[in-house]
Amino acid sequence: MANKKIGTQTVKFENPPTISSAYSIVGPKEGEGPLAKYFDIILEDAFWGEKTWEKTEAKIVKECIAGCLGKESLSNSEIDYLLSGDLLNQCVPSSFGIREREIPYFGLFGACSTFVEGMSLGAMLVDGRLCR
Repeated sequence: MANKKIGTQTVKFENPPTISSAYSIVGPKEGEGPLAKYFDIILEDAFWGEKTWEKTEAKIVKECIAGCLGKESLSNSEIDYLLSGDLLNQCVPSSFGIREREIPYFGLFGACSTFVEGMSLGAMLVDGRLCR
């Protein structure tokens, strides 16, 4: 097997992953920007009717997962792993948003890099044929 690590920070994929579905929920400010037409839901209220940021984040995570699975007509059993993270309380909102799904979950905390961390780790899981 060829070495997939090239240099100190680069990985070469033999089985490049693809993104088959995406779903996004954004706040009012993002909805005012030039990308508004690309978002699935634009919230009118930053708290989305909840009393705390944590409850709002958990609701957003829960709805994003449902929306993404719905776009591809997938069930929980067809998902091998779920990688998610947030900046609030060490992944508590993500954990609460995901817990009803019964999908193996990797909680990520990389501050502003959580998105890229998730995409990188997910891509390596796919390339390594550790998931679909």
